[in-house]
Amino acid sequence: MIWHRVGAFFIDSILMGLIWVPVIIVGAALGDLGFLVLASAGLVATLVYGFLLEGLYGYTPGKYLLGLVVIKSDGSNCTIGASILRNLLWIVDALPTFNLVAMVSILLTDDNQRVGDLVGDTVVVKQQ
Repeated sequence: MIWHRVGAFFIDSILMGLIWVPVIIVGAALGDLGFLVLASAGLVATLVYGFLLEGLYGYTPGKYLLGLVVIKSDGSNCTIGASILRNLLWIVDALPTFNLVAMVSILLTDDNQRVGDLVGDTVVVKQQ
């Protein structure tokens, strides 16, 4: 399961790169203010990507392609609120240690949950 999640992360990262590369190129050409505006828009797009897609559908394109879905721990559909919590906690899971916290948490929890999943009361499972 962990390798499916890693694969989904890479697919989603590539898709996010498709948003960020043009933002950086155009923003740099527009100067400081233009870059700030476009970078802010890119950040919002990045957050919305995870929050909304997982909250509304239970998956991002990467998760969908690898047959994964985010659900609540009780088996019900993921909500936008749960998605926001799990994605905000990505800061704890990923940033300080390049995903080491997430990997260890996934390996040590019974339901393969990262810190964001534990706080958001969610679990990532194979689609039925």
